[in-house]
Amino acid sequence: MQHKNFKNIDKVTYGRGSFSQLDETIAPIRKENNKYFVFIVDDYFTGKPLSTKLQNKPEDLVFFVNVDSYEPTTDQIDSLRDEILAKKGIPSGVIGIGGGSIMDIAKALSLMLTNEGSSTLYQGLNLIKKPGIYHLGVPTISGTGAEVSMTAVLTGPEKKLGLKCDWTVFNQVILD
Repeated sequence: MQHKNFKNIDKVTYGRGSFSQLDETIAPIRKENNKYFVFIVDDYFTGKPLSTKLQNKPEDLVFFVNVDSYEPTTDQIDSLRDEILAKKGIPSGVIGIGGGSIMDIAKALSLMLTNEGSSTLYQGLNLIKKPGIYHLGVPTISGTGAEVSMTAVLTGPEKKLGLKCDWTVFNQVILD
């Protein structure tokens, strides 16, 4: 029998109202890189109460992403990465708020902000060369398990396959 080790989430905050501690949770990380966060939020929450409770700062970038009819793509991740780097450089971290596709976008984006080239080059097991930046997941639905998975599933031009390595796993998850 072969035994394997696997990386787990570093920290989990849970319980009713725990999302209200997001700002406090990420405060120490804000000192990293260019001192701002990227929020990737399911656009389902546009105009809903959650959209006013993100606790983002003026320097942060907030993207409301529609994931109703597709899974994340390599082109989407590469374009988002390029846009973020062109606007503000490397962020302190990425926060994903939504379902499984949003979790996968946040994980993949974290990795691609520190790894050069297209995300298609990294679809597979342990192909990522450098750790990503801090990333935190706030799942808003249950069932996908994306918040605990070491895979960020992406559909590319040639294949649907995950970016999968120890660095894919979230640094922190908030379960409210």
